[in-house]
Amino acid sequence: MRIYCLQNDPLAGLGAIETWINEKGYSVTTTKAYENTCFLSQDDYDLLIILGGPMGVYEEEEYPWLRMVKEYISEAIRGEKFVLGICLGAQLIASALGSRVYPHTEKEIGWCQLERTKEGESSHLFNGFPETFTVFQFHGDTFDLPKGAVRLAESKACLNQAFLYDNRTLGLQFHPEFTENTLSHLAEYLRHEQPEGPFIQKPEEFLNRNDLLEGAHSLLFTILEIISRKYQEEYALNNC
Repeated sequence: MRIYCLQNDPLAGLGAIETWINEKGYSVTTTKAYENTCFLSQDDYDLLIILGGPMGVYEEEEYPWLRMVKEYISEAIRGEKFVLGICLGAQLIASALGSRVYPHTEKEIGWCQLERTKEGESSHLFNGFPETFTVFQFHGDTFDLPKGAVRLAESKACLNQAFLYDNRTLGLQFHPEFTENTLSHLAEYLRHEQPEGPFIQKPEEFLNRNDLLEGAHSLLFTILEIISRKYQEEYALNNC
């Protein structure tokens, strides 16, 4: 499976996703969209991953390349590629599908418990997940659920935490790919500017939680394995 990654911020890399890719022996190509908008041809990859970033989807004047990223995502969805968006990536998918993305009333920073929805229970991607699970959050925006999409998970602060569109496009508002190194960089950033709110944790609350990191990575790897298996099945069917 050929993987293509669109990176939207220097500090928002593949994280634990890279570990899984290396273990599987898959190829990955990454384009830093904030520096280069010469994207791969749609024929040159099988799974598109769109990563996070601190900007808003609606800030196209300040970040003009966002418009091209959304157009590329739209083309990938129309071309029936497998697509995975994380945080900003999920918001970009929602926007590409015609939904509104906007500042939320609450920011979420830190470890957060999500609830799997009834639709998530029956989804091939989330049906092995527990009813509640803990993941890391770092976002201030949210979005309306795209028309035709299915909500898979939600939290007390934010309704749309995960959604699936057309059984091939998955948006995750949370960050299962974060590593301890990522969290250390985030903690350093927050020490200079620590927001306040009922769903915001301080660095001393979210650092050194290897148990939660391992749990989030396990969920991430489960999702990636299911996507990989579905791709392999389709590949075998189309090439038999």
